[in-house]
Amino acid sequence: MTFIGPDGQKEEMRADLIVGCDGAFSAVRKQFLRQSRFNYSQTYIPHGYMELTMPPKDGDFTMEPNYLHIWPRNTFMMIALPNLDRTFTCTLFMPFEEFDKIRTGEEVIRFFQKYFPDSVPLIGVEALKQDFFRLPAQAMVSVKCTPYHLFDKCVLMGDAAHAVVPFYGQGMNAGFEDCLVFDEIMDLLNENIAAVLKEYTRVRVPDDHAIADLAMYNYVEMRAHVNSRYFLFRKYLDNFLHFIMPKAIIPLYTMVTFTRTRYHEAVKRWHWQNKNNILSAGMNREKDLRLCGLSRKPCGSDVFHHLRKEIKRVSEARRERAFEHCSFM
Repeated sequence: MTFIGPDGQKEEMRADLIVGCDGAFSAVRKQFLRQSRFNYSQTYIPHGYMELTMPPKDGDFTMEPNYLHIWPRNTFMMIALPNLDRTFTCTLFMPFEEFDKIRTGEEVIRFFQKYFPDSVPLIGVEALKQDFFRLPAQAMVSVKCTPYHLFDKCVLMGDAAHAVVPFYGQGMNAGFEDCLVFDEIMDLLNENIAAVLKEYTRVRVPDDHAIADLAMYNYVEMRAHVNSRYFLFRKYLDNFLHFIMPKAIIPLYTMVTFTRTRYHEAVKRWHWQNKNNILSAGMNREKDLRLCGLSRKPCGSDVFHHLRKEIKRVSEARRERAFEHCSFM
């Protein structure tokens, strides 16, 4: 490899294997583009993000720290995550053109009072004005490529191979999993580097592409779908079915976050479950309602009310559901 230092000097170095872990704008991956049959794409989503700080109050957290706090507003959202210093980092995700419309401190406050009124006293009016204009909204990019290796000489890992948008919380984990899978394949193939790199590409590409797509989908879910009564009903139903059939029905978030199920296999199973669960079979039938503990057949909006109440009761008994650590504002 040839390195060009900050002083412009070139330095030649040799290695048995070059591992490109140099991020979403990888210089190593850029060299792959010179090779035939290397597929690469990058997609910037039309939304940017901006980070704001919610300070502690009387030396403690201003909100419950053991939750992901979400303010879903259909076309945009804000989330808040706790820090060790008892502050919260609030991240506003919004279309760039909406950011561009806010040009003064007064407009910032009007915007937050309209859409996130409970956050204004927690962040502070003056702090909100300062934080909002501290840096411009930042872009988010999703990267896909294949193959991940070049002969027996070079391999891509982490964001260099599969940068994802942050909405599934799996970006760093996917990079760590690259290392874990690579190590397992090394053991399996007796450290035959040429064979290992080929198998690594075969195994990881479908999984990393799957988590990239899931992250894109989850943004829509977080900012819009969680406002839907039907969506929340389906979540309760998923957890109810998982409670009574823990091996047959597993929520997607549980598969992705708490198991070694491969990402693309989790997606396939999720689609199968959605197609074959009892809701798709017809929850309006009296015999199906009896499965959920309902002794009579309500009608109209009562179906939703009674079924949701029963499913929620069973789901809460388990205390391991997709939204256990989320609060919606």
